[in-house]
Amino acid sequence: MSTNLIFKIKNLECCYFPGKTVLSIDELKIPRGSLVFILGLSGVGKSTFVETLGLMNKTISENDLTDISFYNNNNQIIPIEKFWKKGDKEISAFRRKHFSFIFQNTNLMANFSAGENMSISRLINGTPLEEVKAEVLSIMSKLDLPPDIYDKKVTELSGGQRQRIAFVRAVIAEYSVLFGDEPTGNLDKRTAFKLMGVLKSYLGKDKTGIIVSHDIDLAVQFADKIIVLNRVDAADKTSSGAVLGENIITKKDQLWYDINECFIQDAHGFIQKKMTTSLSLV
Repeated sequence: MSTNLIFKIKNLECCYFPGKTVLSIDELKIPRGSLVFILGLSGVGKSTFVETLGLMNKTISENDLTDISFYNNNNQIIPIEKFWKKGDKEISAFRRKHFSFIFQNTNLMANFSAGENMSISRLINGTPLEEVKAEVLSIMSKLDLPPDIYDKKVTELSGGQRQRIAFVRAVIAEYSVLFGDEPTGNLDKRTAFKLMGVLKSYLGKDKTGIIVSHDIDLAVQFADKIIVLNRVDAADKTSSGAVLGENIITKKDQLWYDINECFIQDAHGFIQKKMTTSLSLV
């Protein structure tokens, strides 16, 4: 059976310590080929969302009802929630094959040149250097990175340049899903918009982007779907995050609609209101 989904999630509880839920998702579907933004205040589980789906950290609470279905490019269903019962090598191999990542912390290899950092994943997979370099230089020009940076050590570059280099490395890799956790957090607005425009041009069909951000303007401009995480306050003064259907909006023909297909005239205001609304379990 064919599907246009990349992830389908049901009954997910995420925690780092037994008994303390930091994020809960009753049901969520993420369309293939889309750019999805995860928004919310600090502490509502945005990074946990990426860590869980990206198999970066063992956050999935033991629950027989949990279902995190990943659909590969052949439309085969792979149960993400079962991966932590496998070995580290198998988990790492799966991530390398299907996922790409970009964070505020660039994690560039200091002993390599900028060009080597940007090209390494494609070169390892056998793409000729000439082809990779041409693509890298093309993206660099769109991000206002001068071509001579290609041969410089990353230790010689500014923080903003390193952030853009990490982005190029992530976006040209072979992946089904690119996860980003505040990938534009250290960049000015103009550069952030350029970066997201480049990412958007790479997505579609078999490439999906899932981006955690605080930037509502960036999300409204570029996202196909926005998921706003809510804070849930418990009686014991602890809090966690949750995904609610009424806090998910989708763009169609450059217009925003809620889960009931109702038109949202002011998406920015809608998101701000949802972000600051807490749920109480008292």
